Amino acid sequence: MFLVAWAATARGTSVPLVPFFNRCLLAPNSLAPSCTAGTLADRLFVPVSRVPRPPATAAPPTAVNRIYHVAADDVAVLQASAGPGRTKLESFTAHLWRLYARAFPSHSCSMGVVVDGRARVSPDGAMKPYFGNVLTIPYGVIGAGKLRGMALADMAEDVHRWVAEAATGEHFEELVDWVEAQRPEPTVARAYLGVGDGEGTAMACVVSSGMRLPVGEVDFGWGVPAFASYHFPWPGGAGYVMPMPSARGGGDWVVYVHAAPELVRVMEEEPTVFRAPEM
Repeated sequence: MFLVAWAATARGTSVPLVPFFNRCLLAPNSLAPSCTAGTLADRLFVPVSRVPRPPATAAPPTAVNRIYHVAADDVAVLQASAGPGRTKLESFTAHLWRLYARAFPSHSCSMGVVVDGRARVSPDGAMKPYFGNVLTIPYGVIGAGKLRGMALADMAEDVHRWVAEAATGEHFEELVDWVEAQRPEPTVARAYLGVGDGEGTAMACVVSSGMRLPVGEVDFGWGVPAFASYHFPWPGGAGYVMPMPSARGGGDWVVYVHAAPELVRVMEEEPTVFRAPEM
């Protein structure tokens, strides 16, 4: 939305959707409970003061950045393999989860998906022009050994289960109240922390969809982009993956990856799905 508005302003044309900055639509419930333990929000987020500090001797995480081209045909194959009723993003996330299990065979693997709450908080579309994040990040943790024995459809079913649980208006209303109850302390999504399933730490990754980015509308006056991608080289230990629509259209994706070298090596050993961008 910001890029489209910026581009329209640069061309001297009217902004198609004027950004809205008022947080009134995210006001907490006046009767919000003081105790939020046991809620989904409490399971997905945690105050920073409760995050265990890494050992003083721990080496800083190592990550590399890559941009891949994923053909529409490969996306369709993944979706078909994931079973009926599964979205393209759920199917892609399940495939990525499987690759993590190959890259880190002796670890648990935590996979999260960013869920946009605008349409859930305001089904009437009132939040469509809101400028700011309205997000939650559900996730699942499974040991690599178990993941390697699962079919893609079973992984996609698990992804669908925890995404659907969080993709509700009730959860986002609860999350607004939860954040208010923690103020002024900052909080963090547990999906980024690599919390294992009762077995210590896990290799973590978060998938954030950029499929709604209107690449074809970002015209600053010299034509629409021939290529667009994302870049998020953050210092944390969790991987970050964002698929976006290719500027060339046709259903192809451009996928930004910030992840451990071990995962990137496994991705690039595959004969399909993750390919170098075509320039």
